[in-house]
Amino acid sequence: MKKQRGFVGGLIIVLLLVIFACLNTKQVAINFGFFQPKMPLIIILIIMILLGAVITMLLGNSKEVKQKQHQLDNQKNELSKKYESQLKKKDQEIAQLNQQLKDLKSKSISE
Repeated sequence: MKKQRGFVGGLIIVLLLVIFACLNTKQVAINFGFFQPKMPLIIILIIMILLGAVITMLLGNSKEVKQKQHQLDNQKNELSKKYESQLKKKDQEIAQLNQQLKDLKSKSISE
């Protein structure tokens, strides 16, 4: 439901931007320093909107990737600690069993 609201909101914003762009069709000169192309304002607005969307998407994804990487690192550390503690516990159990085995062997030899 939340994604649908966001999608509808996005469509409304896009529709408003398209209407705004259609109302601004005059030719304008853009100064790039060494040349000045003339283009309809609608084209410039659409290009700028698309560039803004791409930049936002790239910056948004990098935050998500870093956040997921951080979560994975935390999970890895937790699992490593759990593995180490279980390994120590099993080593202690093996040592106890070896000691019991030695005790049993020494009892059987002395009898």
